[in-house]
Amino acid sequence: MKENKIKEKEISVSDLDQVIEINKDLYSKLNAIPEIEALESIGIEEESEVEKKSDSSFISDNINKLKSIYFDNELIRYASWAFVLILLSTTALTIQEYEMFSNDVAQDIDGSFTFGGEEPNWVDTFFHTFWWSIVTFTTVGYGDVSPITHLGKFLTIIIMLLNFGVVTLLGGAVASVLVAQRLTGDDILDESKFDDHLVIAGWNKTVPSILNLIDANKDSTSVIVLVNETDKEVVQRAIVGYERLDITHIAENFTNESVLRKAFLDKCGTFMILPDGSGLLPHEEPDEDKTVLTCLTAKSISESCNVVAHVLDVENVSHLQRANANEIVIPDEHVPHLLAKHVTDPGVPQFFDDLILKEEDDKGLQEVKIPRTLNGQPHNKISAFYKFKYGWLLVGYAIRKAGFSLDEQMGESGSPLIRNMIKEQLDGAGINLTSDEHVVVEINPPDEYKIDEKHSALVLR
Repeated sequence: MKENKIKEKEISVSDLDQVIEINKDLYSKLNAIPEIEALESIGIEEESEVEKKSDSSFISDNINKLKSIYFDNELIRYASWAFVLILLSTTALTIQEYEMFSNDVAQDIDGSFTFGGEEPNWVDTFFHTFWWSIVTFTTVGYGDVSPITHLGKFLTIIIMLLNFGVVTLLGGAVASVLVAQRLTGDDILDESKFDDHLVIAGWNKTVPSILNLIDANKDSTSVIVLVNETDKEVVQRAIVGYERLDITHIAENFTNESVLRKAFLDKCGTFMILPDGSGLLPHEEPDEDKTVLTCLTAKSISESCNVVAHVLDVENVSHLQRANANEIVIPDEHVPHLLAKHVTDPGVPQFFDDLILKEEDDKGLQEVKIPRTLNGQPHNKISAFYKFKYGWLLVGYAIRKAGFSLDEQMGESGSPLIRNMIKEQLDGAGINLTSDEHVVVEINPPDEYKIDEKHSALVLR
């Protein structure tokens, strides 16, 4: 029998009861913390905080979105100016030529369509003036009504001159948008919904499975962009049925920088690069050089972009490390271990199958954020919290660690010669410095292990 296995005689029922009571006591003490008492109905503290922040900053967020749309879209900007100009001219002429426009309403429509009853009121007059402004602004010029006072005619001259410039700019903006759509061969994506989304470059048989697991996890992002050169009909058939997911397909070469920018890579949460089988025959292997090139391109767009690369050939790992890939997945590396476990520990492979391949809604191994009020608490208290509060098993922690950038650390100190010498020595030793954040995992730490704000809990739900 293995030494690490507990013998039956080494533990009794009373020992088990004692362990449970200790953990219950830890949970009771944990709940006694004022901050925790105030969070009786919490799921995860950060979720409630996000909801509060979203409620309080709803107006400001919408204002910022409108500002972004206004400044980033030339067509919207010129159309807004045109609308404001029409409103200003309508208001000015309604005040100046009120009697003339009011009489024209009364004569031409004989009291029908009026808001003021038998006689037209200010609303009727303003609407009629608005009609005249649109007719003048668009250079249609029906001639059904015209200003009679000198000031009214002067205002009309100003409106006509401004109209010439604004209409010209607006027409140019419309033409530029149409040309851009023609050149790209696709509709322009709505930028407002792309923030902290998932971008998947490449296409193979694993994509539907990836989407299925993401769809099952309601805490994950729902906005996904697929970038590959696979036929659109093939992709559409594969992605149908995901009600929660908002999937966009860009049928272009993902190694091109312009294509990745179209997918708003600079704003995405995770960028996943898969071995691309687009257009390949069954016996052909994906070109993994594209994976390395795409990683380099992604990092040139956004150095902080979280890149997850899937490779088939282990020799490409070093290239991806030099390209600053955040995570590298090598599926064949796990196969020997799983095969060996079928002999040494037969239950372990079955555990992994049930844990990963048969994951259901809200079940399985998941990463959850730890309430901020628990920062600084030891592992045994965190474990007791999740066990007795939610019935979850805490198996470890994912820790976000910042990278080390030589330039950031040295600042203005050190000559370029010294910097280059240090970098050459590090490169020669195979040490790649980057400011990218990376994740390390701590499994089943000691009871006294303390967590901080960089820790997330890995729980079995």
